[in-house]
Amino acid sequence: MIVINCFIVFIVSIIISYIAVSPVRSFGLKYGIIDKYEKRKDYKGVIVRIGGISILLGSFISIFLCAFLLNIRLDNQIIELSILSLIFFLIGFLDDVFSIKPKPRLAFQAFTTLIAFNVLENLSFPLFRDLNFGNHINLILLILSLIVTVIWITGVTNAINWTDGLDGLAGGVSVVLYSGLFFIFLSLDLYDYALYSISIAGACYGFLVHNYRPATILMGDGGSYFLGFNLAALSLIASNNIVSIAEIANPLTISLFPFILLGIPIIDMFFVILKRIFNAKSPFYPDRNHLHHRLLSSGINYKATIFIILILNIICVSIIYLFLSK
Repeated sequence: MIVINCFIVFIVSIIISYIAVSPVRSFGLKYGIIDKYEKRKDYKGVIVRIGGISILLGSFISIFLCAFLLNIRLDNQIIELSILSLIFFLIGFLDDVFSIKPKPRLAFQAFTTLIAFNVLENLSFPLFRDLNFGNHINLILLILSLIVTVIWITGVTNAINWTDGLDGLAGGVSVVLYSGLFFIFLSLDLYDYALYSISIAGACYGFLVHNYRPATILMGDGGSYFLGFNLAALSLIASNNIVSIAEIANPLTISLFPFILLGIPIIDMFFVILKRIFNAKSPFYPDRNHLHHRLLSSGINYKATIFIILILNIICVSIIYLFLSK
């Protein structure tokens, strides 16, 4: 029954996201919420940059409507995760509309992550689980866990945002990663998280039809922040549940799982930041040093570039899933 419910949520999220793009695009054009052409970008002219609204609507409406109609009782953690991801979306949406500077955006993300750390269970790396060395050391470990979690969530959120440099790339990568999380949660019998993951995967797929080259709409920072936060949070939740449910004894090994799962966007982000620092530029300085830019510059065509990056992400997901299947 759960597989049927997941399939229904997936199809509904595709349909809602696909249909929502048209009114969102009209709204963006009416109020001038557009992304102007820059040399480093993949498109020319102007294009609406708030397509993330359709992803948000597709995922939220599908899971909560289907939960109501199919009499599925969702865990409170799903509701809390949805609210927190909505806040991340709003941070990005405000930037799409008002062009907020990077540092205030990062501060808002960090503050929201602090709230998430206190509200959501399992929102830390498994390495920090069940450690008991005395009150003072435990306090230090708690603070360290909090700092690492803030860095992780803000880092992944911006890594996914930076992936959105070619038409269809961030959407395609998100479909792969959320589908992978769906199968991981399904294998752990965490059906609420499986439903949540597949609802976002479906919403990305419905949006991708409009976003693939030539794109008629962009997801914007709102969409990429929504996707990035959920990926960061769900990867930690999955890792902690792998320790407790799959009874894998080594939390250090499991702590590497989020890095493997999201390895491609993370490696790309680190490379770009190091390159910018080496060139005496701000880490937030936009350039063409991302993986997709370098593949294009090497002579690989657009479709092959997308294909290579998607395959790399599929390999990362497969490594995790094959490990769990043993």
